[in-house]
Amino acid sequence: MKAVWALLPLIRHHRGSVVLMGVLHALSAVLNLFTFLSVVPFLRILFGASAPMEEAAQEGVIAAVSHAFDTFVQTQGASYALGALCVSMVGLAVLKNAVHYAALYVMAGIRTGVSRDLRQDLYEKLLRMPMGWFSESKRGDVMSRFTHDLMEVEHSVIGSLEALLKAPLLILVSLGTLLALSWQLTLFAFVLLPLSGWLISRWSKRLKRHAQKGKEELGQLVSVLEETLLGMRIVKAFNAESQFTSAYAERNHGHFKAMRRMHRRESMSSPMSEVISLTVMAVLLAFGGSLVLSGDSALSGDWFIGYLVVFSQIIPPARSLSDGVFRVSKGAASLERLEALFENAPDMEGDLGEEGAEAPRLTDTLTFKDVVFRYPGQESAALQGFNLTIPAGKVVALVGLSGSGKTTAAHVLSKFANPESGCILVDGVDLREVSGSSWRQRLSVVTQDALLFHGSIADNIVLGDAQPDKARMSAAAEAAHVLEFANRLPDGLDSKVGDSGGKLSGGQR
Repeated sequence: MKAVWALLPLIRHHRGSVVLMGVLHALSAVLNLFTFLSVVPFLRILFGASAPMEEAAQEGVIAAVSHAFDTFVQTQGASYALGALCVSMVGLAVLKNAVHYAALYVMAGIRTGVSRDLRQDLYEKLLRMPMGWFSESKRGDVMSRFTHDLMEVEHSVIGSLEALLKAPLLILVSLGTLLALSWQLTLFAFVLLPLSGWLISRWSKRLKRHAQKGKEELGQLVSVLEETLLGMRIVKAFNAESQFTSAYAERNHGHFKAMRRMHRRESMSSPMSEVISLTVMAVLLAFGGSLVLSGDSALSGDWFIGYLVVFSQIIPPARSLSDGVFRVSKGAASLERLEALFENAPDMEGDLGEEGAEAPRLTDTLTFKDVVFRYPGQESAALQGFNLTIPAGKVVALVGLSGSGKTTAAHVLSKFANPESGCILVDGVDLREVSGSSWRQRLSVVTQDALLFHGSIADNIVLGDAQPDKARMSAAAEAAHVLEFANRLPDGLDSKVGDSGGKLSGGQR
């Protein structure tokens, strides 16, 4: 049940809906009980088990209910009582299923709401991660966690609600009834049920381990696919198809073995639960039958059949409970992968968020003073004692050999990371004390690779502008010579650029 409790925080924003669903499931459980107990009066009518009217009611729930029903049969007649019983059974079935549908209606809102909230929360965390984290993470693995693992968590939420609300309520209502019918037989059942629960929980722990392995292999597989799609031009240019085919086949086979092992174990859950349930039923049938035959219990033959019918209704929710635990185990593995995604991020963040001061406008000098910076896991520094002073209004170009630190200098200047030692001063203000978001509003960046986001040309021009202005956007497009080709497109600046700007030529991008 540890995995179930791990998923509870996901439904904290839906407490009202969860309570309502619990009430509806409780009502459904009571109606379900009455529906199946109606078999007892049916048997009493059919086999003439009614006691004489003048016979005083014995003590106990069974005797009281039997006496009341027998009185009704003898005063109204067996045929009338049979008809009334059949009509009431239909009415109970309609009402029970209406309540059950209402509970499922509420659950639909919970499961989709949890998925929406978790997806949004993860995306916002992703945007807050330092740039060093993206260097350490595989994009394919991140994509796999955002898609496949999120779906598993959504399914596991259903399993947890089944395990915590619906199934326990049905079991508790049924057990309460069974205690009222025969406490000896029910206490005997209490000895058997924990044993079956222990066997199921042992199996679910193994399933969780295999599910975790399957998710990891899928992340590696998606990473290879994503690298292939991004570098397809290079793959074909160097005739490297066979190498990438081998790499993908290796990851694909690893995922195949992990998922085959998991599905084989998962397929055993339902048969194992059924065998355990039928074994418990057979043992109860033998023990309860001996109580009826010996006369040591208040149970008569018709009430013993009713007892077995009610007990049989514990089996579906018990199986649902075990299946829910299995689903929760898979979902808990996915949730752990999602949480682990943002753990142990490299300590490279230079953004103080809202806590930093407002970035000053450069009016005097921008100074790199004895800046030292090294990337995580690297022994040698990318920048070692770097010094540079740039007067405001001057154009300065950094030139040097590959790996000399030109890109790193721009990286640190953009506050994607803080220097290990030394500082960057803007008119004497240390960038460490400045909010990264406000500082980057003062910068314009042209990357080495022309990267456009899926949308229109206009969307890409105003990217990051909280209050875009059409006149300023048009002026920027004209200054960048974008209008020279945009005006020839059917929709002008509103033309879609495609995925990564694929609808435009390299020069247009």
